[in-house]
Amino acid sequence: MIKTYFTTILLFASALCFGQNYIQVNQTAYQQNNFQINNYGLNNVANAMIDFTNAWEDEKRKTRAISRTKAQLEIVRNQYNDRTDFPQIVDGWHLVKITDNFNYCSDAKAFVSDGRIEEIVINNYYGHSVDFNTMTPIKDAKAVINWQLPNRGTDTAEVYFVYDLNGPNLTNEPQKPGFITFWSDHRKAKTIEVWIDRVKVGQLSKEIENAECFADGGLSLQFKPGVYEFKAAAHGSMDWRGTFEIKEDQCYTYLMNRNNTN
Repeated sequence: MIKTYFTTILLFASALCFGQNYIQVNQTAYQQNNFQINNYGLNNVANAMIDFTNAWEDEKRKTRAISRTKAQLEIVRNQYNDRTDFPQIVDGWHLVKITDNFNYCSDAKAFVSDGRIEEIVINNYYGHSVDFNTMTPIKDAKAVINWQLPNRGTDTAEVYFVYDLNGPNLTNEPQKPGFITFWSDHRKAKTIEVWIDRVKVGQLSKEIENAECFADGGLSLQFKPGVYEFKAAAHGSMDWRGTFEIKEDQCYTYLMNRNNTN
């Protein structure tokens, strides 16, 4: 299930440089849909699922991945075939293996409540929470789901609680997202386009005198915590390049004007 992050924002003083600063974001609830629906975010989820399920167009790459899947499946099946009793899967977050028994056998996180899987997240990131239907409750430390795969329709997969076979093995919840708001106080602000890791993600819509995170007229985006490269350019000769760090539960504001052009 894709999530939306409704936010209550608490502002804390931080180091300022050309209008750049972090503010703390208190995530008060996680509901359906993303914080912001944008092509970059949707493509990011689709690419994550392609990677997870080894659905590569490159046949050589796909063949190598399926070969690794067979090895993983053999290990998992051996652990299950040799057992006659299985532990109860307790409520909370668990590391699991998800497989269609041919193309992929990959690690994910699953949230369990009352013997059923309520949520599945790949890449240890809430932004990559996937849409699925539970076909069976958890029995003998495994369950069956049906989920939607990019360009492949629905797929039936088994979820193995292989890391819990020797007893309850709860794990940390997935990483929460961080945010960035690009903004500008320049008269050409609405011409500024932004690229992240060489992918165009959007454009500012107006000049802002003093912006906070999620300000109207800026470009606000949601990312998994990490370091990203960006490029931005306005009509004329102004452009900006550099990196920014996304931190969990925080929002970073980035001012673009003549004082910090390249």
